[in-house]
Amino acid sequence: MIDSSGQTIQLGKEIGKGGEGSVFEIVGATTLAAKIFHQKPLLEDRVTKLEAMVGCWSQELGSVSAWPRSLLYDERSRKPCGILMPMINDARQLHELYGTTNRRLHFPEVQWHHLLLAARNAAAVFDTLHTAGIVIGDVNQGNLLVDQRMCVRLIDCDSFQITSNGETLHCPVGTPHFTPPELQSTKLRKVVRTEDHDGFGLAVLIFHLLFVGRHPFAGRFQGAGDLPIEKAIAERRFAFSENTEATRVDPPPASLQLRDLPAGLARLFELAFRVDPSKGGSRPAPRLWVEQIDLLIKQRRDCRFDPAHVFYSRLNDCPWCRIEDEGGASFFVLAGGSSSFSQERLQALDLKLRALSEIVFPDLSPGKFAIPTIPRRKKLATMPPWGRPAVAALVLVLSGCLCLLGAVWPVSLIAGSVLSLFSGGYLLVSKASRAIRKKVAGFHASLAEITVHLSKRAYIAQVKHQQQEAEFDQELENLNVEFTHYRAEGKELQDVLRKHSNVQKDEFLRKHLIRDNVRTIPGLSFSIVSMLESFGVESALDVHKLNLTGVPNISSRTELELLQWRSQMERQFTFKPEHGVTVREVKLAGEVAVWRFKVAQARKILMAYTRIKALADIRKTELKQAFAKFDQVTSCWREIAQELREFQSSRRTLEYYINRSWSTILAVTFGVPLLGLVLYAIFR
Repeated sequence: MIDSSGQTIQLGKEIGKGGEGSVFEIVGATTLAAKIFHQKPLLEDRVTKLEAMVGCWSQELGSVSAWPRSLLYDERSRKPCGILMPMINDARQLHELYGTTNRRLHFPEVQWHHLLLAARNAAAVFDTLHTAGIVIGDVNQGNLLVDQRMCVRLIDCDSFQITSNGETLHCPVGTPHFTPPELQSTKLRKVVRTEDHDGFGLAVLIFHLLFVGRHPFAGRFQGAGDLPIEKAIAERRFAFSENTEATRVDPPPASLQLRDLPAGLARLFELAFRVDPSKGGSRPAPRLWVEQIDLLIKQRRDCRFDPAHVFYSRLNDCPWCRIEDEGGASFFVLAGGSSSFSQERLQALDLKLRALSEIVFPDLSPGKFAIPTIPRRKKLATMPPWGRPAVAALVLVLSGCLCLLGAVWPVSLIAGSVLSLFSGGYLLVSKASRAIRKKVAGFHASLAEITVHLSKRAYIAQVKHQQQEAEFDQELENLNVEFTHYRAEGKELQDVLRKHSNVQKDEFLRKHLIRDNVRTIPGLSFSIVSMLESFGVESALDVHKLNLTGVPNISSRTELELLQWRSQMERQFTFKPEHGVTVREVKLAGEVAVWRFKVAQARKILMAYTRIKALADIRKTELKQAFAKFDQVTSCWREIAQELREFQSSRRTLEYYINRSWSTILAVTFGVPLLGLVLYAIFR
C-alpha cells in the first residue's frame, strides 16, 4: 500500500469493518489509520470525491473528524483503493453514551451534565464543518464517536457532501430516523443536501443525549392505526411538543419533558422538529444549540435527595426523582450502582404509594357490538302507484280466485289457469319485475356481507378484550404481591430479601441489548428498536409482557419473538455464589439495606402501577376506536337498510309478497290452479 506521496504504508490489524470497507491500524503510526474499500476498482466519481476531500483537508477538520489525509493506492495496480485518516482512540459510538444500559457499562461516571457537554460538543463539530462549506448528509448516531472527556468526532467522512470546482459531490445515503420530513421516502443519491437538512439530524442527536435515549418522534398516537417513527417524522408529529392538539402524539411515560428545560432550549426543539422549510421556515443553526446548552450547563444544580441527579436549576423539583417516583427507570446512579436511599426519600415514596387509586379495567357490555336488524316496511299515507309488475301481481291473485271458483264452475278454472300462466309468466320474465328482484337481492347481499364483517369485528373485539382483561387481572394480582413484599417486616422481610437476590441474573440480562441482536430476532427492525428504547425497553432485562404491552407498533408476533429471545438469554445464565448478595450482608448493612430494598420495591410498584394503568388506558382507547369503527360500518349497514326499506315501502303489497323470487312466483302460478283442480275433483 502506498500513499499520495509514494511512501509505503504497512497495514496492521483490522480494527473495524463496515458495508463499504475495513479499517486497519498503520504499523509505526499510532495516530493514523487506513480505510480500505471493498469495491475494486473504485468508480471514477468516487475517486474524484476522495481527491477533493483530501485537497480540502485542514487542521480544523482534522480536529473534529477522521478527515481523509491522503489516498492509498494498490502497489501493483497503482489504482486508488483506500484512504489514510486520523486514528481516533478510546472512543465509542454516541449511542453507547445516551443509552442507559450501555452508559452504565462504558461510561459509569457519566451524569446528565456530561450528556449536555457531549451535545454541546456535537453541535460545535457541526458548526465547524458547516463553516468549511461541508454538509454531513447522512447524520446518524453511528458516525459520531465520543470519548471519556465528552469530546465528539465524526467518522465515515467520505460519505459527506462537498463542493469542488463548482460541482456538488453528493452524499448518496441517509438514515430514516435522522432524515428531515421533506426528504423522507426520497431517493437521496442526487439530492443536494443543505445545512438545514443537517440541522434536523443534529437536533435528533441532541434530543437523544438530553432525553437519555428517547427519540423525539417515538410516542403514542392518539389517532387510529400505527404511527411508525418515519411516518411521524414525515408528518412533523413531534411527540414531546407542547402543541399536542396539532401533533396528536403523547410522549412515552416516565420521560423528561420540554418544560424541564430552559424555555430557549425548548423553543429550539420545537423549531427543529415542527418547522416546514417549504413555507419559509428554517431550523436552528449549530451555533444556537451551542449557546443554549452552554447556558444550561451553567444553570444546573444537584438534587438534595440523590447526588446522581443533576437538572436545570430553575426547576422547583428534580425531574429524575419525579420520573423514578412515577415508576420510571433510574437513568442515573453513582458509579458502582449505588444511589441515595435516605429515610426521607422512602417516606416520600411511601406517600405516593398510599395515594395510588384503584385501576378499573374498561367494561365491555354485550350491547355495544349488537348486530342491527332489518327494519319493517313503512305504512305510507298514500298508496304507491300502480306499475306493470303490481298489475300482474293483482291479476295473478284474481286468477287464483277464479281457479278456486272452478270447484263449482269448470270454465272459471280454465280461465283462471290461463290468466295465472300469463300473469305469472310476466312476473317471472319481464324486465321490470326482474329488475325489482335484482335490486332487492343486491340490497340483501350487501347487508349480508356487512353483517358478516360486523360479526367478525364483534368477535375479535370481544376475544381480545377477554384476553387483555385476563392479563390485566394477572398483572394486578402480581402488583398486590409486590405490595405485600413492600410491607413485609421482621422474618417475613428476611424471606422476601432472600427471594429477591437476583442481582447477578438481572445484570446478565441487562448486558444483552436488543439493538445488538436486531438481526437475530425475527420481525425486528431498527425502527421498532428505537420505539422500544424510547419506551424504556433496551435490554433482555426490560423484555417482559407488561413492558411490551405499553409500546406502540409492536405486533403480537414480534412481542412473542422478544419474549422467546429473553428466555434464551435466561437459559444461558449461570449463578456464581461467590458474586452473590447474601442475607448475612443485608443484616450487616442493617437499616440502610432495608431502606434500599424498600425504595427499590416502591419504584418497582410505581412502575408496575404506571404500566397497568397504561394497559387499562390503552384498552379504553382501543375499545373507543373499535366502537367507532363498528359504528362506522353499522352506519353504512343502516344506510343500505334504510334504502331497502324505502324501496320496499314504495311497492304495492301484493307485488311485494309475490315478486320476492322466481320460486315464489312459480309456486303461486302453478300452485293455485292445481289446488282449484283438486277442489274440482273433490266436489265434482
